[in-house]
Amino acid sequence: MNSDQHALTGSADAHQTTLARQVSIFLFDLKNEACEHGFKTGESWFLRLATDDEIVRLKKEHYPLVSMRLYPDALLNAFRQVKQRLQQSLNKEEMLLTVMDLTRDSISSLAAYPLKQQDR
Repeated sequence: MNSDQHALTGSADAHQTTLARQVSIFLFDLKNEACEHGFKTGESWFLRLATDDEIVRLKKEHYPLVSMRLYPDALLNAFRQVKQRLQQSLNKEEMLLTVMDLTRDSISSLAAYPLKQQDR
């Protein structure tokens, strides 16, 4: 392996480690918010990808709201990892999402807010 290949591999590993850390922090924040706000049986987090304008609107409509802003490639990976860790399956539309879709639609954040049983 030459130095250029090693640098690329090392960079990819560092990127994955950073993303895993960000996902863990996001999930930790969700757990803390759930405890702090007394989530009851049947309540869970609704996850969605959002633009900056949508985040502003969501903050006005939902409490608590936990969000994180990432570049499109990391955001798509984080979204899928968080869904998996919360044992939420991806719907058909979410499975087909690409980094190009997020870039085209200016989607820059992952938002989570409480989903009560009656909202489903």
